[in-house]
Amino acid sequence: MNKTLKVATAYVLIGLTSAWFGFTIANYVGLYEAPQYNAEGYMWFGYEQLTKPSTYIFLTALISLSAFSGLAYRRADVLVAKKTPGALPVFRFATVGVVVSLVSLVIFALSAFFASFNDFSAARGGVSDQITGVYIPIILAAAVAVFLILSATVYRKSESTVGKASPEQKRAKREAALAFIYPIVGTTLALLIGLTVYQASRENPQVWVWVLILAIVGGSVALGSIYAARTKAYGSSQAKPKKVAGTAALNLNFVLVVVFVVVVTMMSFGFGIAAITELSEWRENGNYIKALTPGWFVHSMLPAMLTLALVNVTAYIAVRIRSFVSAN
Repeated sequence: MNKTLKVATAYVLIGLTSAWFGFTIANYVGLYEAPQYNAEGYMWFGYEQLTKPSTYIFLTALISLSAFSGLAYRRADVLVAKKTPGALPVFRFATVGVVVSLVSLVIFALSAFFASFNDFSAARGGVSDQITGVYIPIILAAAVAVFLILSATVYRKSESTVGKASPEQKRAKREAALAFIYPIVGTTLALLIGLTVYQASRENPQVWVWVLILAIVGGSVALGSIYAARTKAYGSSQAKPKKVAGTAALNLNFVLVVVFVVVVTMMSFGFGIAAITELSEWRENGNYIKALTPGWFVHSMLPAMLTLALVNVTAYIAVRIRSFVSAN
């Protein structure tokens, strides 16, 4: 297996591992963010603001996953364009990482959007708290998604192997970029408008506001479709991975590997979050956070970490075997 292919495979797994640790840390920090009050009604720990450290820890974890997946994709993409033996399975594995990153960023942005509704802490925090607690995380998630999509589609590193692009191809590339950017920017703008209306009136957006939001989303999608249609000629100059002849068993195996990795990864995240939740204990005077102990680590956290390690080892071995078979 080519050294670059090994590195690309490892990048995806490093991104997954860093995201797992980031989510675990964010959930632990979140235990201290929920406001807790004593018998006299005074808050003795927690936050009443929308701006919370855990939000940015979650976002940092997703950015790490996106960055490593994007790097893996670009490395494998070049080798596929050069027809390097064994590159296609790694390219497909990196593509799965990119897709998972994009879906996670979308879920994060939507979660931040809907979580801000009916949160009365925003009324006490002021405009600056709303901006840093909701607006900036959504904008950053959208920016990372745009960058990742463009680097994996329009501005692929494999294009350097095709030769110098003509003016028409450069123009088509710009239009292809707009085809991806318009829907994301339009949807982000619509979410921000909905948040602004809600924060100003403290009421859920009325029917006409939703009409405006959906009109912006629909218009941005339509603009993206127009530019996408104009880039049809550009597709012939784009470096595309060449399909390698394979058996049905290998194709089925790839599907099973993807399903296994997705399911077990979700289980490892679930185990980790459940282990953190065990540290929260409700008592007569409120919620208490228990100390981290070796017994808790062995009983609850270690199985979650071993499950994540199982995912990494299984995925790396499966991708490496497929790469070896493809090369031969």
